[in-house]
Amino acid sequence: MEFDNIRRSCIGLDVYSAKNKILSLCPELSEADIDITYKESDYARFIVFDCQHEDGKIMLYATSKNPIRNLPSYFQENDFLRKYLMIFQHINNDIAIKIDNINEMFRPMHCPSYFLDTLADWFGVDIDLLGSEREKRLFLQYAIPLYKLRGTALGLKILIYIITGIVPKIIEDYVPYSSLEIVDGSSVDSSIFEEDREKSVFTIAFPVYREDFDDNLLKRLTLLMQKEKPLNTDCYISFRRKKAKPRKKTVITDKAVLDDNFEL
Repeated sequence: MEFDNIRRSCIGLDVYSAKNKILSLCPELSEADIDITYKESDYARFIVFDCQHEDGKIMLYATSKNPIRNLPSYFQENDFLRKYLMIFQHINNDIAIKIDNINEMFRPMHCPSYFLDTLADWFGVDIDLLGSEREKRLFLQYAIPLYKLRGTALGLKILIYIITGIVPKIIEDYVPYSSLEIVDGSSVDSSIFEEDREKSVFTIAFPVYREDFDDNLLKRLTLLMQKEKPLNTDCYISFRRKKAKPRKKTVITDKAVLDDNFEL
């Protein structure tokens, strides 16, 4: 992405928001690639007024107060003391920014990437099954309302949509394939076509073909459904079936004349 676009999107934001903006625009970067320099200003603190690309790093220049303002006016004219105190103000600013934005740590759509694992642990979720960072943030964003619907068809539909981007059809008491089970003691009079199931079954039917579905996504979805489905149920996954092509037929009548070289 062009740096000019990054620069324009950062100026005017507070430092915390600017850093998150850069990381979202450039996922290949980390917080270590962003440096902050504070300049003494009477404007609101921690507002980015310039952004530069220097030595492979992105430099943010932000406003800050100088603690010398709390000293008697006699010391405020000392230029060395003013610069010396700004060193400690830099350290204090980093702590103050974290405290000012502590609430953002608990917002899945805005928190740093490294904190997503912590949020997932609080909900007892295996975050590796959720997919990309966007899908992880979406799931955690709606985790509480989703847990209210946990075990219901609507809850499963919403969860699957977050993970796959596809709204499936959930069919209860339906198995997507024919089966015949013969057990010991079966006789002609036995009903061998029906199994006395103690568990309920349901099928998640996707309106797409199997080859359009990523193998890794299907594996993650299968493991996730094992954890999210009701305990007393069996879950099946099915896909849209292609129309069977009609077989070419060759009809030989009694009037047909075979060539001597015809082989059966």
